[in-house]
Amino acid sequence: MPLTYKVYALNEAAVDSISADLQAYLNGLNVEKHNIQRIRLTVEEMLLNLLGQPDRCGEISVGLGKLAGRHMFRMRYRMKPFDPTRDMDAPWAEELMRSLGFFPAWNHRGSVNTVSLVVADRPKRSMLFYILTAVLTAAALGFAGTLLPAGLRQNLDEALLTPAAEGFLGLLRTFSGIMIVLTICSGILGMRDSASLGRAGKAVLLRYIGFSFAVSAASAVMALPFLRLHFTEAGPEETSTLIQISRMLFDILPTNIVDPFRTGNALQLIVIAALLGAGLLAMGEHGSRLRDLINDAGGWLQHTVSAICALVPVFVFVVLLRQFWNGQAQELLAVWKPLLLITGMILLLAAVLWLLTACRLRCSPGLLLKKTLPVFLVGFATASSMSAMPLGMETCKKKMGIREGLVSFAYPLGTVIYRPAGIIYFTVLAASLAEMYRIEVSPVWLAVAAGVSTLLIIALPPVPGNSLLGFSILFGSLGIPMDALILATAIDIIMDFIDTGFNVMLLIFRITAEAGRQGVLERKTLLQWEDGAGSGLS
Repeated sequence: MPLTYKVYALNEAAVDSISADLQAYLNGLNVEKHNIQRIRLTVEEMLLNLLGQPDRCGEISVGLGKLAGRHMFRMRYRMKPFDPTRDMDAPWAEELMRSLGFFPAWNHRGSVNTVSLVVADRPKRSMLFYILTAVLTAAALGFAGTLLPAGLRQNLDEALLTPAAEGFLGLLRTFSGIMIVLTICSGILGMRDSASLGRAGKAVLLRYIGFSFAVSAASAVMALPFLRLHFTEAGPEETSTLIQISRMLFDILPTNIVDPFRTGNALQLIVIAALLGAGLLAMGEHGSRLRDLINDAGGWLQHTVSAICALVPVFVFVVLLRQFWNGQAQELLAVWKPLLLITGMILLLAAVLWLLTACRLRCSPGLLLKKTLPVFLVGFATASSMSAMPLGMETCKKKMGIREGLVSFAYPLGTVIYRPAGIIYFTVLAASLAEMYRIEVSPVWLAVAAGVSTLLIIALPPVPGNSLLGFSILFGSLGIPMDALILATAIDIIMDFIDTGFNVMLLIFRITAEAGRQGVLERKTLLQWEDGAGSGLS
């Protein structure tokens, strides 16, 4: 049906009414429950932001229906130009909507502001489905191809398969540098509003980031006994390490603006982004137009990266088919060691944080696990932290006893930047591939692997297939051949579920511990079993 508009008086009651109408509309479309909650959260955030404006209009017109084959939510209101999707009181709100995968469009014509949001599209299969289809198809054609003459297989490889694989890698290299610069620069510009977070909000943000770097460093060190890495031999260890550190410090300084993008030098790109962000911060309000441009470019980038990542199954098919035809398919069996090592280290981290959180809160470990296990299962089953967000936030407030103010800030922000399991995944994978490909490493190499892995986990856009983009940047920074991407993709098929499940569980542990530290934790709720009997250590 076409868009049907309804006029509301803009007040708190209207926010509830509009949200209820939107939810009823989506229920009629058989949209998944967790997606309905995500969309409603986004719309409520926009409406509350609009409601908080002193010169807001008295009425708002809201339309629901189908436009150009897509189900749309649209609201119109008369006032001076104001974009409720960006001018958020909370500096994390725009990032939240972007992380949810929503891209509301705003425009102003005459005196009318219009915000449009696609709320339902044609159902799409998951990325996992397409990757598994690509694997099975490549295996079938790979075995069938052995019946072809060797010369014909070689010609097809050189004419079609190799150019296709190299073209996809070229796309990744082209946009990976832009992604690093825009993401890190946007993060630095977000510090401009850090005063609005208050002391408690800043503490949460700093602990998220600090703990992430600590996890990456620890995982790099703990992986050493399980790997046969080839360390660089260059004189006494102290002198060699000092020289390597000195060279690294000077090598991260770019000599020109083009080479870092051309070569994909992640460290130099980080320096460029940091200098650009710091310069714009120093400009104050004079740099507002450039800041807006960078934020808009970030939205464009995510659409572009999403389109590139949609080609991941094609890349998997092409590379696997080449390996089958070249007799190298057995190399995929080597993924068992890094897969077991990464999973084991994630389990160790989860166990340590689980017990430490229980001791810190003086709570029964069994009770803590019982309350967080449903969120873990949703994240594990869907491989989507956004799908687990509604249940995770509800668990924090109703089962853990955390005040809503902290949950509404710390959980969405943590979903984006607090992913310790993913950091272990990237760091240990890089070290494991260095062993497989006999790459010479050093303490500095390990430090770069840990640091770049952490930054990538924070910076990667939340789109299906984004891990391959991160791998291409990480491998380019560490000298790992791009042929390793197929091994990394094979591991990622499984690790995506494990990584997501533990990330959402560890996030609840972190927020609960933070709530106890800030004195915003209701211990009676925390220690309450579902059957009403109190338990736990007091």
